Parts: sequence; structure tokens; C-alpha cells
Amino acid sequence: MPEIAFDLRYLRYAILVAQHGSFSKAGESLNLSHTTVNRRVGLLERVLGVPLFDRDHTGVRLTPAGQRFIQDATVGANLLSDAIRDLREFHRASDGVIRVGLMSSLADGFLADLLRDFRSRFPEAEIKVEEMSSDCAKIGLLCNRVDVAFLPNVAEVPGCKTVELWEEQVLCALPKGHPLNDRKTLRWEDIAGEVFLVPSGGTGAELDVYFLGKLSGGQDDIRMSMQSVGRENLLNLVSDGFGVALLLSSATQQRHEEVVFIPLAELQEPVRFSAVWSQTNANPVAQRLLEMARRKAGKSRTGN
Repeated sequence: MPEIAFDLRYLRYAILVAQHGSFSKAGESLNLSHTTVNRRVGLLERVLGVPLFDRDHTGVRLTPAGQRFIQDATVGANLLSDAIRDLREFHRASDGVIRVGLMSSLADGFLADLLRDFRSRFPEAEIKVEEMSSDCAKIGLLCNRVDVAFLPNVAEVPGCKTVELWEEQVLCALPKGHPLNDRKTLRWEDIAGEVFLVPSGGTGAELDVYFLGKLSGGQDDIRMSMQSVGRENLLNLVSDGFGVALLLSSATQQRHEEVVFIPLAELQEPVRFSAVWSQTNANPVAQRLLEMARRKAGKSRTGN
């Protein structure tokens, strides 16, 4: 087997000559003279030790050996082009920007682990995270202001693709001295008269109002206190006796010595979170994150 020491451009010239059936037409497509193309294809033939073309005054034709070589070489050239394109996309994915919308805590759990793993693998990539309501996330996805959103209980989103990734449980946070703090589960009738602390803003309010509506059967006399704080300070308010709060299991990883977390009997079905992205989004960084998310979800389901 001869040493492949020729310029890969010569291979491209030979493929074009075979496609056009002419050195002149191949040269026109390359903006080169036909003599230059002929000379370089001749160099390729000398390296291979086999004539690829029969040449005469009527034009050029592939030899039997040339037909086989060009057929295999075209497949190889296409694979090489795919490899180069994939490499470029991988490089862009290592130093690009991804804009993530979420309605979940990053204290712990699937999403927190996913973003940490992504950051470790692609340290040059910039991750921009924004908490937002589901409506804002869907609008952001469709206008390409958001690359990927992680949303709960997602139905079909027009113009977008979705993949379910993980589940979370809804828990009630009570102060440690609360009379119900030793219960294994709570029913709505146990806590219906409590003041429910709700973080202000679209994200917290949307989830809490949804869960409270589901618990109460749509009653409108629920005592809610909107608080312009994050989840950490919300737990501080709970521990100080200002009220109780509903949290997803990922948020309860911010353990608080004076707060207990108890499951709710009426909300035993887990909240299912999905990744959502626009069908037209071509951000390679987002595709890398989605690939990692799918693999992580698959391992979680199989217990590996």
C-alpha cells in the first residue's frame, strides 16, 4: 500500500473530474486551468501507482481501478467532511454561550449536578441562568432569547421539542417547633389554616399558586404572604414562625436546623421536569448540554 503523502486537494480534484467527466469543467468549478488539474491528478496517480483515468481527445473516463477508488474515496471524503464539521461544532461548544431558563432550585438534585458536570467538561463555555415563569420561558425559547428551559409538567409546546428528565416531590416546610412537625405526611386539612409564604416573582408564585390550588380544590380563601426573598431566606422566615412554605425536593437540600420538611398526602405524584428547546435552535453548546442531560437521565432510570 503506497504512502498517502499527497495533498488532499488532489483527491478532491480527481473526484470532481470524475463527476464532470472533464478536466476543463472540473477546472472551471475550481477556478483553475485544466492543465493544472490534469497535472495534479497525475501526481495523485503516480503516488497511488495506478491510472485513474483514460485520457484521449474525446475526454476522460475512469478506469476500472479508478471507478473503485473514486467510489471509496468519495465516501471517505464525506466522512472526513463530517468529522471536520463535528470538530468545529465541538470546539464552538467548548467556548460558546448557553442561556438556560429554569423553574427549579440549584441547591441540589438533577439540574444542579448536570450544570456542574457540564461546567467541568466545558470550562470555557459561559452558562447564563435565569429563573422565569413557564410562559416567559416559552416566549424566550421561540424568540431564541433562551436556548434550553427546564420546566415542570410540560405539555406540548408549539415549535419546540421536549424530553422528560427527572422527577421531584413537593414538601411542606414547617418550623421545628410546629405541632405537626413529627408527622410522616400532611393532609390539606392539617395545614389549610396556615399562612403560606410564597417567593414573589413569576417563578415562585406560579409553582406555589398551582400547588396550593391543587391542594385546596380551587378555594380562594388561602392565606398567602408574598415575600421578595430567595428560597434560603424563605426558610429563615419559616424557622422564625412567619408561616409555612411549599418547596420542591431539590430546594430542601438547603438544610435548615430549625425547619422540617414533610411530604403532602395529596401531592404524592411527583412533579416531572423536562428540557424544552426550539426546533430552530442551532446553538451547539445547547446540543452538548442536551446530550449530557439525556445520558444522565438514562443512567438515573437504569440505576447506573
